[in-house]
Amino acid sequence: MQAEDWARFQRYLRQAQFLQQSGRYKESIERSQSAIGLFPDESKPYVQIAYALAHMKSPEAPEWALKAIAKQPQNPLWRTALSDTYTLRGKWKQAVKPMSEAIAMDPTNPRLLSMMGLILLHRRMPKSALSYLGRSLELDPTNAVTHQRMSIVFQKLRKKKESEEHLRKALELQPDNPNIQASLGWHFLSRGKFGAAEDAFYEALRINPTLVAPKVGLGAPASFRKGPTDIILRAALRLYSLPYRIVLLPIHVVLAFVLTVNLPLPNATWQVNAIVLAVAIWSWCYLLSILVIIIIGTRRGMHFV
Repeated sequence: MQAEDWARFQRYLRQAQFLQQSGRYKESIERSQSAIGLFPDESKPYVQIAYALAHMKSPEAPEWALKAIAKQPQNPLWRTALSDTYTLRGKWKQAVKPMSEAIAMDPTNPRLLSMMGLILLHRRMPKSALSYLGRSLELDPTNAVTHQRMSIVFQKLRKKKESEEHLRKALELQPDNPNIQASLGWHFLSRGKFGAAEDAFYEALRINPTLVAPKVGLGAPASFRKGPTDIILRAALRLYSLPYRIVLLPIHVVLAFVLTVNLPLPNATWQVNAIVLAVAIWSWCYLLSILVIIIIGTRRGMHFV
């Protein structure tokens, strides 16, 4: 009877995994709960429920990962799962501690080191991320995703040559990865190469039509995120992607503040004041586009702008 129950338990786990990969999260949870009913002391079905809930953006997801940790506290995979329940919901700050604990338990795991680099990248700590990603590549130099993350880190650190080298390596290793193609699109877009950016975004969508980031790059409605926010983001992207940003940014900072403070200009006609006001508004729009990109854009994978 025990062997028969174990076979059913394994079958439930496989079904739950398949359903989760198909996006059928509620059904996946049901199968995992059936597995728990057979062997409540096994950790894996708790983790499967945690991942399914995280994909559903449920705040209950970490609780199920913690149940797995309580049953098997020395397994680093369950702490990784706890971290993933936060990253899948965009809670990057909370993801740091469990991932750090997982790395302490398995310090030579390149996947964990790479994931920690990604978490720190989202925490706006590129220098710290660089350390983890570098160690990950030392252990696994052929990992395309880690090269892509390294490229983003170097872009944040304003090291364009190194950024391009790692992006090129990522493409060589995995040219059919849609996220890498999307990164290539942002890379071209940030340099004003709109035609090449468009080709890369379309290639990303050919591989995975559900990706949000390349849709935003193409100016298309971003899946379910249609509405005013999407329109504002696309408009901000067009402003922010203008060439010579390093020159335009300080110019617009000066124009925005100086012209706003001095309006209306004394002894000037209304036509002149109208022109000055238009320039001031344009400068403020340019500066606000940067704020929009930082707040909204990075949440949608826009790392290269």
